[in-house]
Amino acid sequence: MTEQNAELITWRPMGIDDIPQIAEWFWKFEDAAMFDRSLPVPVSADGMRESWRRSLEHTAPPEGYWFLAEAQDGTPLGICGLEKIGYIQGDGVLPFFVTDHFRGRGLAMAMSISMLDLAFNRLRLHRLTTYYRADNAPSAKVLARLGFTTEGTCREGWFSDGKRHDVVIAGILASDWKVERERVIESVRATCNVTFTPTCWKGDSGEQH
Repeated sequence: MTEQNAELITWRPMGIDDIPQIAEWFWKFEDAAMFDRSLPVPVSADGMRESWRRSLEHTAPPEGYWFLAEAQDGTPLGICGLEKIGYIQGDGVLPFFVTDHFRGRGLAMAMSISMLDLAFNRLRLHRLTTYYRADNAPSAKVLARLGFTTEGTCREGWFSDGKRHDVVIAGILASDWKVERERVIESVRATCNVTFTPTCWKGDSGEQH
């Protein structure tokens, strides 16, 4: 794709007013159950707003940061954040979610790169952890490409749709990211046209950073 035809994706802080735009993602229960093991049933936009309020409203110091990727027409495409930030120990949790029609196009990688930079370069955290269902192959692939190390398995720790699944625990240290960062970015660039700007990504086939 030429530079003129490149798709522009805006990457901005997420607010509580964005919840109605993404609520329908979590009405697809089988899909949502791969992202959040605390959702036993689909919830309404009002229910989601209340459950997300603590994560999205400012505290001092902030306990989390969430960002939203959206198309030029304002359609939300994905979210990524830092949760459960512990400033004393220097740790946090990295979750991400991409809407089903935009998967396989590098957005999870691009969002995660930005959050890793925020965690390690700006907040000076020491490590990030993430958890995913053992049968979630796409998440496993993204995390491996980012340089996360599998650190353990919580056997049958994820209950969904009447079944028990193992939970995989993966982590990355600031020192790991310092070594892996350029390799990871080049791996994204190898599959798309990417430019870096302060508030948005531009790339073909939805590959942005």
